[in-house]
Amino acid sequence: MSDENEVPSGSRENIMKATFKALCKHGYADVTMEKIAAESDKCKSTFHYHYGTKENLMVDFIRFLLEGFEEKMIPDTDDPVDKLNGLIDNMLFGIKDGDTHERFHTALLELRSQAPYNEKYREQITKNDEFIRKTVKEIIEEGIEEGKFREKIDPDRTATIILSAIDGARARQISTDRDVSENVRGALDIIIKNDLMKEGDLDKE
Repeated sequence: MSDENEVPSGSRENIMKATFKALCKHGYADVTMEKIAAESDKCKSTFHYHYGTKENLMVDFIRFLLEGFEEKMIPDTDDPVDKLNGLIDNMLFGIKDGDTHERFHTALLELRSQAPYNEKYREQITKNDEFIRKTVKEIIEEGIEEGKFREKIDPDRTATIILSAIDGARARQISTDRDVSENVRGALDIIIKNDLMKEGDLDKE
């Protein structure tokens, strides 16, 4: 997407919503600019004018997801324990609307699988992952500063473990008939209570 063809904010949101719907309906491999345009009130030429290719549109869509992460995924609370638990729940379970949640994550997994072969995808996905990891790390650091979490914890390593577990649960759910989200949530709950939280705060739970 070039600067001269930058999408106005209102139009961009419309295009991103259409991209979301098309990905849920068709999956990444089968989605086209035409199918995405069919989910909006804009013609296909508008999509080509602003983005040129499906690749450029998908990169902006990944960027759009990152922009909405803080607003939609991070709970509005000052308590780091509640914030961490709420974020984990949102990332694991999301807002389910029929099977839309699962179909969307299937499309995202398809998109992520292209990253080893597509530098643009890889660069933006890496930015997304790093931002999310940093967010979880900062919540844990906040918990340590407030005396909620143990000082001996390595925030960076703990954030990596939590996110790896969530990513694994998503991949397992999508690629098999088994949903392990509840099991993974239970395991992360044990980590939070046994490894992160101080005994005094644990007694209050």
